[in-house]
Amino acid sequence: MRARGGEKVENVTYLHGFASGARSTKGVAMERLFAEIGVPVHRLELTPGEGGFERSTPLTMLSIVERELSAAPSTVLMGSSLGAYLAAMAAARGAHVEKLVLLAPAFRLAERWVERMTPEEIEGWRRDGLEVDYYAQNRRARVGWRFMEDARALPAYPSVSIPTLCITGVRDELVPLADVEEFVRRTPAATLVTVDDGHELVDSIQRIFDETRAFLGV
Repeated sequence: MRARGGEKVENVTYLHGFASGARSTKGVAMERLFAEIGVPVHRLELTPGEGGFERSTPLTMLSIVERELSAAPSTVLMGSSLGAYLAAMAAARGAHVEKLVLLAPAFRLAERWVERMTPEEIEGWRRDGLEVDYYAQNRRARVGWRFMEDARALPAYPSVSIPTLCITGVRDELVPLADVEEFVRRTPAATLVTVDDGHELVDSIQRIFDETRAFLGV
């Protein structure tokens, strides 16, 4: 599909969020909607294999993204929540991608986790792991402390220079709008679109597609 400005949109690579998977609601919906205009969407699994989620960290997931894009460069890297943060990180580290679409991007990753937890809860995570809902398999799972160690090693706001569209909900209960606004303020190539929705953005799927299509010019 050739964009109205002449640039060809070859494909979109989609990154799911924390405790989600390649079959996420938004990812599947984006694949269907983009297929209708002739643009393929590849939904990348960031925690593959048996026990992959429990062993995953931001850096293990980022390495999967970077290997994928090194082998098969993508015109557009699109992500949700943690996947959006990782998309921005991959672009900041020189991944083969031309544009970013970030949905409820989970900036200040480590800081926000710490802000939501008591010192006792943090120590329990360090000692025993953190039990969370693993939505991709509809079960409880335990994430190791290495997740937080890797999150702390990454910047709160990746430095991005390629064209970027941020879409976030004004009722987002996990990632404050102010965090996304701060990224856009730091990123001259970024544009912010707000929607009347929460963090999951499931009520805004058509709006996300429409805004993304306009951003890409297809």
